[in-house]
Amino acid sequence: MPELEKTSSRPRVLSGMRPTGKLHLGNYMGALANWVKLQDQDQYDCYFFIADWHALTTDYADPSRLKLNTLDVALDWLAAGLNPEKSTIFIQSHVPQHAELNLLFSMVTPLGWLERVPTYKEQQENITGKDLTTYGFLGYPLLQAADILIYQAEFVPVGQDQVAHVELTREVARRFNSMYRTKVFPEPDALLTPTPKLPGTDGRKMSKSYGNTIGLSEPPALVAFKVHNMSTGGQRVRQTDPGNPDLCPVGEIHKVFSSPDVIEETRKGCRTASIRCEFCKIDAGRSVCAVTEPIHDKRRRLESEIDKTWEMLRAQSTKAESRAEETMLSVRAVFDLSRDLGSVRRHFISTEADRRESRDLSANAEWWKLDFAERSRRLRDYWKNNLLPYDVPLSQESNRVFTTPERELEEPFLSQKKKRVFITTARDISKTNEWSFEVPAKSYEVWVLICWHSESYWLDDFVIPQKYYSQAFATAKKLVAKDGKIPVTVKRDEGNRFSLSVAGSTFMAVDELLGNYEPLQ
Repeated sequence: MPELEKTSSRPRVLSGMRPTGKLHLGNYMGALANWVKLQDQDQYDCYFFIADWHALTTDYADPSRLKLNTLDVALDWLAAGLNPEKSTIFIQSHVPQHAELNLLFSMVTPLGWLERVPTYKEQQENITGKDLTTYGFLGYPLLQAADILIYQAEFVPVGQDQVAHVELTREVARRFNSMYRTKVFPEPDALLTPTPKLPGTDGRKMSKSYGNTIGLSEPPALVAFKVHNMSTGGQRVRQTDPGNPDLCPVGEIHKVFSSPDVIEETRKGCRTASIRCEFCKIDAGRSVCAVTEPIHDKRRRLESEIDKTWEMLRAQSTKAESRAEETMLSVRAVFDLSRDLGSVRRHFISTEADRRESRDLSANAEWWKLDFAERSRRLRDYWKNNLLPYDVPLSQESNRVFTTPERELEEPFLSQKKKRVFITTARDISKTNEWSFEVPAKSYEVWVLICWHSESYWLDDFVIPQKYYSQAFATAKKLVAKDGKIPVTVKRDEGNRFSLSVAGSTFMAVDELLGNYEPLQ
């Protein structure tokens, strides 16, 4: 398993594309150009993947070109401006967690949700040359949901025709969070992509199935030739006939690719018959080539170093796997499928020696390298699973989804008697035998302070009822804002005695509360 990656604080964007070979201008304007803009804004944490498993939902009968098609898409992406230093660009099948999450979602997703997806029946009716009565084709919207939610993406850039798929993803996230009283998944929003009308060479929608495409990375001469031979929609039979550029496919090409002055000149010339269609097409071809020629040239350079591109995709897929695994740790815990003993271990701890052994965290020293929120979550979960007695259960108070991991850590737990319990962690920095905590200025009946020793990686825990801190806490609360934090300190003296101070109050002895879980009963 790859080392877990530190989560970015920027909102996450995710989208993918099925590998069906080299891209055309419709693919570029419909999605790829917008992805490059999102990436270059430096506003989002962008994930873009090649959906090779999705390709198999319709093309399972002949997968012989799947890897070649995957590379063709990757090369066009890179040539068009996607940058692995700014975005995570990866291959879906190289991140097995997608399939794992899809399987678990399939256990809880009603069949009717999949049958009502609009594109399911539409594609079965329109794609007549393939047998689509398969489990994989029915379930591909759920695989899309797993693709999105495995990265806990907040936004999915899509066209209007894909909004229903994003809505299904939101429903799956909502059902999972509600059913298991957890906050694993956000409900992503569709980031509608402006998609200009881009006709093919015959005037119909540009599509490989129509054979009317202009390749994104084709040589400039071929691009110019295809534009020069485009249909004009049957207008201007004679050179002196005026035309309507809004009804002409070449006019649509100008709108997308030409500069404002060229658009104005060609539109005026078309309406007044002062410009020949041939010259209008030449201008359109130049405008298209101005976009595609740099892409063509860069792709040729990338093709000459194909091994480097493949290794980049593998490295990026490993990076994506690291982020996906971070989510799956939480999902497996929900289903009690975690790869450690977890809370079950408490069934078999019967002696004080076992309990003492559980306080040794030297095997988990790498946790300190994680960011604050993830480290705190791991320590808190470890404490609940390995030290808290099995007959003293704690549950989450609510299933709210929080905007930041830090806010989630403030969410109280409830004891069996509905006491509100706040659990927090700290490590003695520089081996000072002193632990500094921050407690929200909110009402809790019990604090659990988990102290991690930097030298021995030993864990001590103090379960502190309200009567120990109420007076000092009330005084401190008056001095901070409603959503402020109150400093709490635990220290150990040379005699190995522990004491507690709240916001600078006089230290009080808390040795009797060390490893004492009675306040939670």
